[in-house]
Amino acid sequence: MTATLVAKDLAAGHGDRSLFSGLDLVVAPGDVIGLVGANGAGKSTLLRLLAGLDTPEDGAIRLSPPTAAVGHLPQEPERRAGETVRAFLGRRTGV
Repeated sequence: MTATLVAKDLAAGHGDRSLFSGLDLVVAPGDVIGLVGANGAGKSTLLRLLAGLDTPEDGAIRLSPPTAAVGHLPQEPERRAGETVRAFLGRRTGV
């Protein structure tokens, strides 16, 4: 299945600290996206919003088709001792 993700006018923050606002993003089939920024800039927050795990303070996220799924692989500081990359990914994704 191919899908398009559209984020329009997103805003998010923690308490009184704004991370971003007015963020627009389109990820279309075949797109490859890189997300970089300083610690605390809101990268993980944005990814959680796009995956539907959190709700934005403002704006909307739309998937086309609406039945599409967005995967999210949260950060983990270390893999287990002796764990292969394949085993790590299997444990983290269930695949």
